[in-house]
Amino acid sequence: MSMLLRKARSLYDKLETVFDKDGKEISFLFFFRVAISLVALIEIASLLVDLPSFFSLADTLIPQELMYLESGDFRYLHPFYGFLDANGLTSIFYRVAVPIYMVALLFLLLGTFTRFAASIALILQLIIFRSFAPFNYGYDFFLTMSLFYCLVFPVGKYFSIDSKILNRSKEVDLNYRRVLQLHLAIAYFFSGIAKGLDAGWWNGNSVWKALASVDNSFYSFPPLVLTVVGIGTVLLELSYPFLVYKKATRKYALAAIILMHSSIAVMMGLYAFSAIMIVWNVAAFGNLAIINKTSDVETV
Repeated sequence: MSMLLRKARSLYDKLETVFDKDGKEISFLFFFRVAISLVALIEIASLLVDLPSFFSLADTLIPQELMYLESGDFRYLHPFYGFLDANGLTSIFYRVAVPIYMVALLFLLLGTFTRFAASIALILQLIIFRSFAPFNYGYDFFLTMSLFYCLVFPVGKYFSIDSKILNRSKEVDLNYRRVLQLHLAIAYFFSGIAKGLDAGWWNGNSVWKALASVDNSFYSFPPLVLTVVGIGTVLLELSYPFLVYKKATRKYALAAIILMHSSIAVMMGLYAFSAIMIVWNVAAFGNLAIINKTSDVETV
């Protein structure tokens, strides 16, 4: 029994060293907070004209009852909407939800009441976008995770209004960047496995289907090009965790993944998704060690 406990303790100590600080915590926390807030603000601002067609009391393009039937998320939202209806607050909620969401993102950007702002933004992002879940895609899920990380990470410690008005320690206790690194490595690896099991990624059909649109002619690329792109995507995602682990290949893997997401933005018009994935990759593996000492922050 004692031997088992010693082995468990040894394993715990080894796992703990994975999250040891590496001197890049300050730049990472500041960059992640600002970049995520900006991407979310720009994306919601771009939707303001069309958002009432999906999220409003009576002007929806498709009656919300039909979307609710398709959405597994609505069972979680139903008690909330029931409370609004029972108290005559439904019309007020639809008028104020999006403005409050944008204000919360602005507060998060400035680092003002950071964790409170992140929690409000996270809750409203879930309510607003899960209310028309059939129209959600990868960006919405990664934004949810990003706001959650902004809530649990101490992103308001540096270069924020909070850091000026609250007399708290400037030290961080863990390498929070490592969490994002592990998250990305797992996500890309299993995405690569899923793509690798689909024959369409090996013969170019999946790439063609993704690009096929009346709005562009990218789908007219020669089949050989589509096949190379498909195979390259599978191999890049499968090898991503191993390439970024090694310092010698990290910058090449990072450049390749940024190029991939930039291509997705241009060819598929998924600008918000590509932007948030590039932010995650730069935050996790980019050279952000601009400021290495807490004392430097205090004198800025």
